[in-house]
Amino acid sequence: MIYKIKMNKDDYFKISNKIISSNLCINDEEVTFEIEGGSYNILKRTNYEFKIIESLRSKILRFFSRYGLLLTGVLFLASLLYMNIYRVSRVEFNRQTPINASIEYRIKSSYKRLLCFDFCSLNYKEFSKEMQKTYFEYPFINVTCKNNVISVYIANVDEVQYQVDVALEGNIVAKKDGVVDIFYVYSGKSQVSKNKYVKEGDILIEGTQTVRGMVLATTYDKVELEIPKKETIEQLTDEISNYHDITLFGWNFSIGKKQSFELSYKNETPVFNLFDFFSMKKIAETKKNAIIKTYSENTALELAEKRIKDDFTAHQSNALEKIIAITNTKKEETEDSYKFTFIVKKYESIGSFSLKE
Repeated sequence: MIYKIKMNKDDYFKISNKIISSNLCINDEEVTFEIEGGSYNILKRTNYEFKIIESLRSKILRFFSRYGLLLTGVLFLASLLYMNIYRVSRVEFNRQTPINASIEYRIKSSYKRLLCFDFCSLNYKEFSKEMQKTYFEYPFINVTCKNNVISVYIANVDEVQYQVDVALEGNIVAKKDGVVDIFYVYSGKSQVSKNKYVKEGDILIEGTQTVRGMVLATTYDKVELEIPKKETIEQLTDEISNYHDITLFGWNFSIGKKQSFELSYKNETPVFNLFDFFSMKKIAETKKNAIIKTYSENTALELAEKRIKDDFTAHQSNALEKIIAITNTKKEETEDSYKFTFIVKKYESIGSFSLKE
């Protein structure tokens, strides 16, 4: 540590040969100079009077030398408390709906991994508004975070109490032809009635200041599917390789990996992440086998119907929607495939948001 000293000029020159000083400045009968710790201890053992002049730098150094460890601990604790505001442990829904998985995926896509924890910096109010715009069929969607748990509230279609805090200035129009069965209007003016036939583009709910609602109708779709007589598919086996993947300053290497698979599915679980400089993931790698499957006309027909059902489920927006019937109207066999034509009768939400022109 460097000390800045002021003392009598005559006294200084009497002991100047015993100490190492720098930045000497003579002002009348006084001198100022700087010395390090060893010379300072020699000066203290003399009987000459002197005064320590502390500069801002020396004050800061002295403060940190005394309280640096305590300050570091306080800053570390404050950092933990601050980060805890954004730490999340899980996502909870008030009830099961077909849109839960989509909303949860959107939330978890914003996660950042630090150390052993997940952090989320979403603006929950704005995210709630975005979800209300995306899923206007529901009266109200609200996302909040408390005690490190993200809670998603999705109001039921028959709930009376709801609060809309986002404006959707437009109309809800029909995205396909159908016969209206039931409808829920949360805001706006209904343009439909039970058993009314509507065409694609017709206004179902006219917006006033805002528009929200759901119209369920019976619809008919013509679906054509081609199923190959023979195809190669990848099938998971029971053979699993568990190991850890380490990333250090951009370099990747694995720990505990005993075998490699030509085809595999990797399930990655983050374990530790330090600002992406050092991270660790737990990997469960499941072996896949390439299998050649052949289909008869009956098995091809079953597969085609399954694909129709899977596609419907993937695009389902509420639990009231369902497939009523799948009718095969035409079959055609070629050298390499089967071609099927279906009429699919569905009970589904037919509304689509459209801005006013």
